[in-house]
Amino acid sequence: MSVYQSCEIRGDAATELSADLYESWGRALGRQLPPAAKFIVGGDIRESTPRFLAALIEGLCQTGLDVVNLGLLPAPMIHYARQRLRADGCAIVTAAHAPAGVNGLRWRLGDRPPTPDDVAVLQRAAESDTKGTGPCFRPTVSPQNELSGRKMDQSPEFSDRPRTEPRDLDISFDYVAGLQETFVDSMLAERFAVLDPMFGCWAERIRRYLHAIFPRCVFSTIHDSVDPQFHGRTPDCSHPRELDDLCEAVYRERAHLGIAFDGDGDGIALVDNEGVALRAEEAAWLLLQCLGEKLHGGRFVHDLKFSDRIPEAARRLDAEPLVERSGHAHFHRRMIDSDAMFGAESGGHYFYKALGGCDDGLYTACLVIAHLARSGKSLAELRRGCPAVAMTTDLFIPMPADVQPLIIEKIRAAWADFPQRTIDGLRIDMPGGWALVGSSATGPGLTFRFEALDWHALDDLVERFCQTLPEHGDQLRQRFAAAMGGVL
Repeated sequence: MSVYQSCEIRGDAATELSADLYESWGRALGRQLPPAAKFIVGGDIRESTPRFLAALIEGLCQTGLDVVNLGLLPAPMIHYARQRLRADGCAIVTAAHAPAGVNGLRWRLGDRPPTPDDVAVLQRAAESDTKGTGPCFRPTVSPQNELSGRKMDQSPEFSDRPRTEPRDLDISFDYVAGLQETFVDSMLAERFAVLDPMFGCWAERIRRYLHAIFPRCVFSTIHDSVDPQFHGRTPDCSHPRELDDLCEAVYRERAHLGIAFDGDGDGIALVDNEGVALRAEEAAWLLLQCLGEKLHGGRFVHDLKFSDRIPEAARRLDAEPLVERSGHAHFHRRMIDSDAMFGAESGGHYFYKALGGCDDGLYTACLVIAHLARSGKSLAELRRGCPAVAMTTDLFIPMPADVQPLIIEKIRAAWADFPQRTIDGLRIDMPGGWALVGSSATGPGLTFRFEALDWHALDDLVERFCQTLPEHGDQLRQRFAAAMGGVL
């Protein structure tokens, strides 16, 4: 698979990425902005990040930008700095929650995340490798440039731009002060939380920051040292198996809750006071309750993969639910385009209008702590208030890429009498349930997901669906039985 994905760059740091690539990407980004435009950069704590970040900065400085280097820190702090400093863009050297050997690049020009066309600009720049003299560096008008409110230099050359030197900045004090101001009404909250930064960007920071915001709370930590290898683990808190240590620590220490953060610090997972990790729907439902009246009359962006119980909960709060495909950039863009108040993605990323449509794991943690203090209820009590959900996880069936469209078309025809949507793959809505099928982002194959009103109806729905797939029905039945064996 190419390192150039739909809305970001990601690949193996040793074999697919290099400092030369990051330097060329820096030049390509800088060429799309006027001379002396302010540009924020930073990166996560992976072993390859410092050299890639230095190369990116070099490329940006060659185009005459005012580059502000925040160093190695959580991604939400970089987005905060872009807004706080009214910068024309930002770039983060990160692979988010991917394994340690992977790295990548995320960026913003203006207020918006990149589109596939924007990714293609960087790809052409790297392939030409002409130090900015090729046509790939010729600026084009895009929504990002319009949002910046500044005209771009239309010359394809930039040798007349003097090279600049980057400036270093510590944004941490300002960032924490902003959260203190936001949650000042809850500063007297008294709760005990176990924090798990998963050896990532929030390690050695998160306890101090949260204690500064909630001085009467008690915080203990696990996995709280910065480790570029993440101790051989995958820093993805959306996978329940990665939360086993946190669940045990919360139960052992009799804490009110546990909070885990992913590798770059924008994703979050929650564990209740009984040591039970909240499922994606339970966490999204809880955050809807946390925001409560603030959602009245507003819009809520939710993941296509979520149970129908989530948009139903939003409607009960007088919010308009808007469905979106999974993916960080897709959600951020939809938040801006729809002026939504809140967005919840199934991978543990939560987006807020108050943050310019961005996600922030620490902001989400503060919302939960403040809500627990206001409600006077335990997190386990609140979790049990979430409507029951009878739904599968993603069921993966391997198959060649050229076969996948044929299978999806066969499914479309077999269920042609039912409403269908094609936001991301194919979703078929049936009385009392739905089925979703689409190409997997992790390997050559299709993923299937189903929901019904109860577990028996779910079993019946999957069986009927398998009957329309004689070539893969048996394999899908096996995947379903293995995934749901502990439930049915």
